[in-house]
Amino acid sequence: MAMNNLKHSLPPLPPIQGELMLDVYTHRSMLSKDIDENTVHGNTERLAELGSSVLSMLVVYTLYSEKPMLPANDLKMRQADMLSDKNIGDWLSLYGLKAKIRCTDKSVLDRPEEARFLFNSYVGAVYTQKGLQEVMNWVGRLVNPSSEPPTVPGDTSNNQPAETPPPPPPTYYSQPPPPPPPSTAPPPMPSMPPPAPSQGVLAIFNQTCMQRGLTVEWKPEMTGPPHNPRWEVKCIVSGQHRGTGAGRNQKQAKEQAATEAYQYMQATGWGLL
Repeated sequence: MAMNNLKHSLPPLPPIQGELMLDVYTHRSMLSKDIDENTVHGNTERLAELGSSVLSMLVVYTLYSEKPMLPANDLKMRQADMLSDKNIGDWLSLYGLKAKIRCTDKSVLDRPEEARFLFNSYVGAVYTQKGLQEVMNWVGRLVNPSSEPPTVPGDTSNNQPAETPPPPPPTYYSQPPPPPPPSTAPPPMPSMPPPAPSQGVLAIFNQTCMQRGLTVEWKPEMTGPPHNPRWEVKCIVSGQHRGTGAGRNQKQAKEQAATEAYQYMQATGWGLL
């Protein structure tokens, strides 16, 4: 299929947000290989491994769901063809993902293993933030643009809602039921103060924003030589700049930006002024 025709048949790229997006769009040579317990994914190595398994399974399941049914050997051959180095490279180019990667030498992204690592990391990020059916809706249309993607087995999000279970049977007492509570309610307990920014504030900040329906975007910028970089990360909450951090690495700068943004949002009652 020609590149122009392939571009017209591409489904929309599912968006990713927050620290996952920051790590996916940074080449692994510029990231620590240590596992960060304060993040959802740990590191991009884990994310790519997850994405590889999810992508492989959903490509096979899309082919498995086709009618007439394909023999097992055809499933294996078509999966290998669909996930070829050429297709992975074409998808990265057409979605413009290579241009978004922060890397000291972007020529490394032309290597098939680096292109596959990047695409698998993106799939893993979509799965982590959106769930399996969202990845299925995307990957299914990559495999077969002319058909609706199959529904993931056991997923009820696209089906009729499950029936409401019947109410439990009434409880019968051998003794008279206990008396109702007094009409006068006890005085309310004093409210606990919000958690103060400390170690792990990044995780608290991300969780609070997610619970309040706020989007978080991180905008990193590196200055200085590669062997002695200086990072500055800006924290954008629902389109508004709310914190800036600086440090010798992205993690340090992002933690500082999260702390500043957390303090600002606490002071304003988590509203958008």
